[in-house]
Amino acid sequence: MPGIYIFEDKNKKPLYIGKSINLKTRFKQHYESFTGGSTKALKFIPQTKFVYFKPVRNDIEAVITEANYIKSYQPRYNTIVKDNRSNLYIIFTNHPYTKIRIVHATDIVNLNLDDIKKQVYGPFTSGAVSQGLYKQIRNIFGFCLSPFNNHQKACFNYHLGHCPGACNDEISLEKYHRHLGRIKKFLSGQFVILDKSLHQEIKTAIKKMEFEKALLVKVQIEGLHHCLSTRNSSLLLKLSDATDALQFQMVKRLRHPKLRKPPIRIECYDLAHLQGENYVGSMAVFIKGSPSTSDYRHFHVRLPDRSDPFAMRQIVARRLKHKEWGTPDLIILDGGVPQLSIVSPIISENIPIIALAKKRETIYYFDENHKTISISLPLEDPVLNLFRNIRDEAHRFANSFHRTQRRNKLIS
Repeated sequence: MPGIYIFEDKNKKPLYIGKSINLKTRFKQHYESFTGGSTKALKFIPQTKFVYFKPVRNDIEAVITEANYIKSYQPRYNTIVKDNRSNLYIIFTNHPYTKIRIVHATDIVNLNLDDIKKQVYGPFTSGAVSQGLYKQIRNIFGFCLSPFNNHQKACFNYHLGHCPGACNDEISLEKYHRHLGRIKKFLSGQFVILDKSLHQEIKTAIKKMEFEKALLVKVQIEGLHHCLSTRNSSLLLKLSDATDALQFQMVKRLRHPKLRKPPIRIECYDLAHLQGENYVGSMAVFIKGSPSTSDYRHFHVRLPDRSDPFAMRQIVARRLKHKEWGTPDLIILDGGVPQLSIVSPIISENIPIIALAKKRETIYYFDENHKTISISLPLEDPVLNLFRNIRDEAHRFANSFHRTQRRNKLIS
């Protein structure tokens, strides 16, 4: 089950708080990291006398609950800064022209907020997590990007149907801040209280015969229920399991001759086409287990390569010419032994490369004697889940580019 876990000392003071899509597997990872002598588990596990865990319904609830626990208890071993970048927070700017923004912890001080406890929600450990929550509150409740501006110009969210109309005076200042209060309850994890208050608003609106208002509130209730009842509604929890401990496990699970240390930058390549037309490729990049979307790249597959193995070799070769993009610590190819055989000769000796075949999720690589090694990890294995998430991202990115190219060709 997904949930929150807390390692506590003899005084039941939290040492470390985390979340996972599978509590049992995550506990096992921490213990293996401790026995293997890696990561901060060496520091907090010897001090642990109690373990508390709280199962939740899905990843959204887990992300919000973990953030509020960390904010409340300030556990010693939850890292505040990673790679010189602080954790992210969702903040509400000062009254009256309140905006919702995502900022780093180090930037909060410069905002001069009136009440940090009521205006700051988090921490969130990655951009994917904070952006995922940002989109959820926009889709369920909606909010204004430019509230009560002097020009009464409608914001972008208004055109998308995700703004109550604070930008063009369709809602009063008082009502808009009451609306923002719902979002704050959501980010505080007060789901039951929020649900009851929304139902009460519907009853009040019906009594006053304000049926349009009642319908808008009903839509918010349905969005809230869908968000909280949908299991694994996003990749938020799957990605959060990709910690230092999991990267350490990659080395142990694969036993790849070139993978001697945990890979920080992982690149995955995929292709998309329709009977050889609009042939394109993609590169998805994960850094420390989280997607780095700014590093994603598209490729047009050039003639004469019109078969997947040779097309894959072409896009990888073109990528490797860009030294300014950085050096991958691990390359994943979407495919099997044919792709691996064709692409491997052009890869530098010190870069490990594997292929991930979709049918049985089998991992292939060459050993030191150039013999093909195949590994079939259990489907619930967190290492395999991370590889699948990276592969799925590359697949999504390639398909979206392919659809764009088909549409442009049709229009032309």
